Amino acid sequence: MAFLLLAGGRSARYGGNKLLSEHPESNLPLVEHSLRVLLNAKTAHTNTQVTNCEAAVSEVSHKGLFDKTNQVTLVAGKWHESLETQLSHCPVNLVHNTQWEEGIASSIRFGLQHILTVSCSVSETIAPKSNGNNHSGLHGPEHASRSYSPSHLLISLADLPCLAEQDLANLIQASQNNPDKIVCCEWKAKNSGNETLNGSEARLTVPAIFPKALFGELLTLEGDTGAKPIIRKYMKKGKVVAIPTPNAQFDIDVPQDWANIAMPRNRATHED
Repeated sequence: MAFLLLAGGRSARYGGNKLLSEHPESNLPLVEHSLRVLLNAKTAHTNTQVTNCEAAVSEVSHKGLFDKTNQVTLVAGKWHESLETQLSHCPVNLVHNTQWEEGIASSIRFGLQHILTVSCSVSETIAPKSNGNNHSGLHGPEHASRSYSPSHLLISLADLPCLAEQDLANLIQASQNNPDKIVCCEWKAKNSGNETLNGSEARLTVPAIFPKALFGELLTLEGDTGAKPIIRKYMKKGKVVAIPTPNAQFDIDVPQDWANIAMPRNRATHED
């Protein structure tokens, strides 16, 4: 499974780079807090938590080229220089999407294409050249290609302050149980009266996990709607597993949102 963290927005309503604002629980910049949550969820199956980014870098640095397939890919946009500086000590593949002004779809396309390119590069590097005497098997080219091409893609956002490692772990477990389906977050938005909408209006959003069969559709996304059209399309076909994840609805758009984090009724959602 490949992991993609989107951080390519302009933070227009925040008045600056919101991803560098301090998270009140971890006292880390929001982008680094979000990255650590994703890294911890990614490594949870080995019971190895990333509590220090420098230690994580030291642990994997000897693996060389293979590091790139083991790390989270973070797509930056307008604020790529400041994010690159902030995360220079973390095990992350930070890439710059120069078409960030198009919207979130461009970040998904760019990030996925980068992941596939890196996977292809690693496969080609470790695959021995045929000299006429090679026998396909455990260490042959076909095995290498299968081993380093992601079967799934988990997409998350860097501005979700309430998202927890367990939320992502739940998605990963559901994907393992339903490998051919999209697994996404489900939550119920509040209306203008701060009352919960009925179940038929539950929102299906990222973080979400997409099987390899849908990579082609992710690469055709356009505009600022993200992966929602794909999720809706396959929900109608019974190909989506929705996991209740209330924490996924809260994001940071303006400075006041931080003050509201401790006040659930006032928290901003994706639709505010």
